[in-house]
Amino acid sequence: MSLRAQCACKTVSIELASDPVRCFVCHCDYCQRMTGSVGNAVALFRETDVVAMSDALELDPQMAKWPGLRRYLCPRCYSNVHWVNPKAFPEMRLVSLGCLDNPSAFKLARTVQNQYRPTWCPQLDATEAFEAYPQ
Repeated sequence: MSLRAQCACKTVSIELASDPVRCFVCHCDYCQRMTGSVGNAVALFRETDVVAMSDALELDPQMAKWPGLRRYLCPRCYSNVHWVNPKAFPEMRLVSLGCLDNPSAFKLARTVQNQYRPTWCPQLDATEAFEAYPQ
C-alpha cells in the first residue's frame, strides 16, 4: 500500500510506502504563521518510507531554533506539501495532512503547543493534548 500527498494544483507530490507514524496538530506561533490558520495538521513519516518526490521549491527559513529545517513547496500554487526538521524530528518527513489523498483515514494522535491555540478555537479530537511540546 502506498500513500500520496500533493499540492492544490497537483504539480508537486510525494509518495510514501506506509501509514504515518503519527498525525498531530501543532498550534505554535510558527505553524500558525506558516499556514495562516490555527495550526498545522501534520502526518509524520519515516524518511525510509519516502518512495518518490517530485520537484519542489526548497525553502530554507534559516531559523536558529530549528537548524536544518527545509520546507518543500509547489512553485505554482505555493502549497506547503512536506518538510524536514532534523532537530525536532530526526530521520522523519513531515507531510501536510490536508495534502494526503485521504486525510480522514488517519486519527489525530495529539495536539501540541495548545498554549498558543486561539481561545476561539476548540480543542480538537485527539488522543493526547499538550500545552507545550511533549518531552
